[in-house]
Amino acid sequence: MTATSRVRAFSLKLRMAVLKERRAELKQRILTELKRPAPCAQTLRMLKRRKLSLKDELARHEGLLRTLDAMGPQREQRLESA
Repeated sequence: MTATSRVRAFSLKLRMAVLKERRAELKQRILTELKRPAPCAQTLRMLKRRKLSLKDELARHEGLLRTLDAMGPQREQRLESA
């Protein structure tokens, strides 16, 4: 894996860690809202949508990481042969 792809992979992993933290915070806020005597349906819907969008973004980043990992050896071989 080249230095550039390592930096990209590190950046993606860092971004994923932040997204996971935000998702955990949203999960806690959803649980807190559900514990209220009369939870607000609109608030719950908004929180759940945000949580789902974070899940989607995490899945995209995981796919990018897999692609970078898969391309790593191929990219290095192409650079060595050039």
